[in-house]
Amino acid sequence: MTIRRIAIAAATLFTLALPASHAETPVPEARPQEVSVPEWRDVDPDNLLLIDTKYGTVAVELAPDFAPAHAARMKALARAHFYDGTAFYRVIDGFVAQGGIGEGTAATGGEQVADDPRRAEWTPLKAEFDAPQKGLPPFVPLGNADLFAPMAGHVLGFPVGRDPGQKREWIIHCPGTFAFARDNDADTATTEFYIVIGQAPRRLDRNLTAFGRVLDGMQYLQKLERGDPKVDSGVIQQKDRADKIISVRVAADLPEAQRPHYQVMNMQSDAFVKWKNERRNPAPGFYKLTPPPILDVCLSPVPVQRVDMK
Repeated sequence: MTIRRIAIAAATLFTLALPASHAETPVPEARPQEVSVPEWRDVDPDNLLLIDTKYGTVAVELAPDFAPAHAARMKALARAHFYDGTAFYRVIDGFVAQGGIGEGTAATGGEQVADDPRRAEWTPLKAEFDAPQKGLPPFVPLGNADLFAPMAGHVLGFPVGRDPGQKREWIIHCPGTFAFARDNDADTATTEFYIVIGQAPRRLDRNLTAFGRVLDGMQYLQKLERGDPKVDSGVIQQKDRADKIISVRVAADLPEAQRPHYQVMNMQSDAFVKWKNERRNPAPGFYKLTPPPILDVCLSPVPVQRVDMK
C-alpha cells in the first residue's frame, strides 16, 4: 500500500477580517478526548461520488448525516445514470459550477418543465438546510469566532456551522462544497447540483441544502468552460461549449480493485489539533508583523489523502 497526499485546489480566495473583539477573545481550542484514536478515517465508498469529466475525475464525499434525503437522491440519480451525457451548464468564475439537465428545468431558477422525461420521477425534496445537533457525529470547534455562524468547526472533515441555542448544525459554503440548487420555494430541489469553485457568499448557508465536499479533483473543475455572470446568471449561451459530464458513479458500485480509496484526517486525533495549531502560525520565521492566530473555516480545508491499494 502506498499513500499519496492530495490537497484541495481552489480559486484565489480572500481572507475575511474578524472584528477586533473577536480577535482578542478567541474561542478556546478544543482538545480531543484522552483516548487513542486513528489519525485518519476511511471514506465510505457508498458515500463517495465520482464525477467523470474529460479533464479527470472529481471525488465528492456525501454527508447523509446532514441531509439524508438529498444524499439518497444523489446516489439514486447516479445509479440511474441520470447525469451521464449532461453538462456543467452554469459555471461562474470564482463562484460555482452547476450541472445537470440545464436551465429551464426545476430547481435552476428557470421555468419548471414538467414534461421532461428525464426528471418526471424525481419529485421535489423537502429542504434539509440544517440538521439537529443531537445524533450528528462529534463537532470539533475551529477555535475562534466566526463572522457568520455562532460557532464554526468541523464534523468528519466537513466545514460546519453550529447554533448552540437552536441546537442545529449545517455544512458551510466553502470551496469544494457540494449542494443542490432550487427554485424560490424552499422545497423545490430535484436533480440540479452545484459545486463551489471559488468563494460563495456565506449568506447561502442554511438557505440551500449542502451535503458534500470535494475530496479530490478541484483542478478539473477549474478547467470548466465559464459563462458570463452578466448574461443569464452565468448560463453558458453556446450549449456545445459547455463541458459534458461523462458519468456520475457511486464508488461502492465499482469493483473494489477499481475504486479510489480516500482518507480524511480524524477530527478527534492529536494530529488534527497539531494541524490546526500549525495553520494558525504556518511560517513563524517569515512574518515580521505576526498575524492574529485566527482561522477562517473556509481557508482551513481538512487534510485528505488518497490510498492506492496495490
